[in-house]
Amino acid sequence: MKKMRLSIIISVITLICMISGCNRPVTPDDAPMASPTAVLTPTPEELSMDAYEKFLKNEAVISFDRYMHKGSLEGTLFKQGSEYTLSEILDIITKYYLEGRKNTKIAGIDYSYIDCGRDGVYELALCFKGMDIYAQDDDSTLVYIIKYADGKLYLCYYYETWARSRTTINEYGYIQSDGSGGASVNISDYGVIDKDGIWHPIVYIESESDINQLAWTDGLERLPEAAGARGITNIIQLDTICFDYNYNDSDNECFYTFYVYDKNWEPIEDPGLYTNSIYKEIFDEANIPFITPDEANAMISEREEKVGATSEIKDGAEITWKALDEGMFSDYVGR
Repeated sequence: MKKMRLSIIISVITLICMISGCNRPVTPDDAPMASPTAVLTPTPEELSMDAYEKFLKNEAVISFDRYMHKGSLEGTLFKQGSEYTLSEILDIITKYYLEGRKNTKIAGIDYSYIDCGRDGVYELALCFKGMDIYAQDDDSTLVYIIKYADGKLYLCYYYETWARSRTTINEYGYIQSDGSGGASVNISDYGVIDKDGIWHPIVYIESESDINQLAWTDGLERLPEAAGARGITNIIQLDTICFDYNYNDSDNECFYTFYVYDKNWEPIEDPGLYTNSIYKEIFDEANIPFITPDEANAMISEREEKVGATSEIKDGAEITWKALDEGMFSDYVGR
């Protein structure tokens, strides 16, 4: 009987130990490994687009500090060190452009995203329509190119278009301008905005198709006299070509080339015009050094290469504009 009782006690103790072993505390070694929480860092593309979208909703500000050069319109209208919402910008530009006009509001706002420098990080293009620059309802525009950089929005370039001045910018930031500088003067201007939002001028070309108008231009005034003395009846077009051109600097380094046309405005294509002709003699007599058109084109190509205006950049597509909802800006937009 004692042996049986002892056996029962041992069995109970063993069972208790087994049960206790199944419910023992879980140690750190037994616990499953926890997966680390992934921290997603926004990409530059995402940060840029978020900033642009907030600006278009009047929830973010931009600075004009990066593009306030001497003589610029934006340096006149906006203060260094200040930042502005879209509605504040509209308040300033409508008062400036429409002062004294019948219209008190601009016609509309378009926007687009472009990829300056083809780096995959977009810039915001903003087009204010109906600025009445030349005349009432002249379809003129004011275009801003805005860059997100260093956690802020900046204006990196602006241009105007109007009845006598046409400017376009393509999807990669290549800019072409063409317009009238007077009755017989045409002005062409080319530039590019790089991936950092920095504008680089390529070349400025002023074409004068009536050399008699040069009689009042310092350094060129002898050309009409020399041509007249020789009885030239063909049309001589003088191109003034400038690199790193500054509108406020009289010391710009410029080069001259010329083209000769007949009375029907057909070009006379003869390389001898620049080496052994009456036209070369006229320029020599007037003491005006010139380069050939081929040399001018080579210099332009060299400048394009220097600033990154590759054929891919230049051949970019025209940008597609979208209309911005004018609801929150009805005090300034809508005719």
